[in-house]
Amino acid sequence: MRRNLILSILFAGIAISSLVCPAPGQALSGDLIWRSGVGDRIAAVALSPDGLYGAVTTERMIYFYDQNGTVLWSYPVSGGRSVAVSSNGERIAAGENHLLLFDQKGNVIWRYRPESRIHDLAIAADGRTICTGADTGLLVFSLDDGQATANVSGSFDVGEPIRSVSIDSDGTNIVAGANSGNIYFLGAEGRLLWNYKTGSNGVQVAISHDGSTIAAASSQRAVYLLNRNGRLLWKSSMARAITDVSMSGDGSILVLADGGISMLNRAGEIVGRHTSGEEYIRSVSTPDDTTHLLAGAIDGTVSALRVQRETLPADTPDNPSPGIQGTAEPPQLSTAPTQEQTASQRGTALSPATLVTVSACVAALAWWRRQKR
Repeated sequence: MRRNLILSILFAGIAISSLVCPAPGQALSGDLIWRSGVGDRIAAVALSPDGLYGAVTTERMIYFYDQNGTVLWSYPVSGGRSVAVSSNGERIAAGENHLLLFDQKGNVIWRYRPESRIHDLAIAADGRTICTGADTGLLVFSLDDGQATANVSGSFDVGEPIRSVSIDSDGTNIVAGANSGNIYFLGAEGRLLWNYKTGSNGVQVAISHDGSTIAAASSQRAVYLLNRNGRLLWKSSMARAITDVSMSGDGSILVLADGGISMLNRAGEIVGRHTSGEEYIRSVSTPDDTTHLLAGAIDGTVSALRVQRETLPADTPDNPSPGIQGTAEPPQLSTAPTQEQTASQRGTALSPATLVTVSACVAALAWWRRQKR
């Protein structure tokens, strides 16, 4: 009888802990805001930093949406692979056989033919800086107000294809992911500040809009988070191959496309998941505040999803939580620390649910001892 009562108390404690402190991964609602079909395989999606506009590219067409899912304009392309949108949708950059720059109304205001095919591109929030990753390396373009033609302001040749690029909001820092898995962190003029070897081929990269945090993810299921100085904060392994990565403005939330959508906080904990049913999501984008997402699937479905997530710790690169990193950061280096030197820095802090469960077990054991006496 006593044993049954003790077991009942233990199970009750566990049940209460799951209700009071739900496990990470259950906080993303994924409520549908709108959905659209473009009838072709989606290569990339992009939201403006303010989240008011979105763009989608397939190999044959670019579509530009407002926040309600209305297609404002479309434009035919050849071999479309990438797209990016500046704040308020004022400028839209697209990479295909040419680099194209549109205004908000869909007019082509500038066109550039690169030496090799563009794999990815990014645009600063103010629309004045564009960077592209191609087989021949990275190019940086500058476009001032009133200019009709962008000028090449920087370049970086790594001797291998650049598969992914990302730029912070003011165009000061650029991160590039190479075919070999190397991550390169550069200034706006293309000057290398540091590089990091992941060992995972074909990484996708993202930099927070404030330039404080860099994320990288690979089809080999590995996720990396680094600070602005190239120090590895943590490395994690996911359950599925990752095809795209996006990040909140302050670097506190990572959003991964892995067939569905996974959201991680700055500690590397999964705080939300969205399963896509029969769709296979391969591209994802989030605005600065991560209140919603834009997702593109291989069947041509474009979805805008609302995010309702738990309150997360306000960790910053200069004031990280003790579980992530407890040492002072070094000055900027030309080569970042290796993952073997820093992978052990990831924390193992107990979740609130674990603490509640342990407390229930301790209380049950104390009661059992009193009864035994």
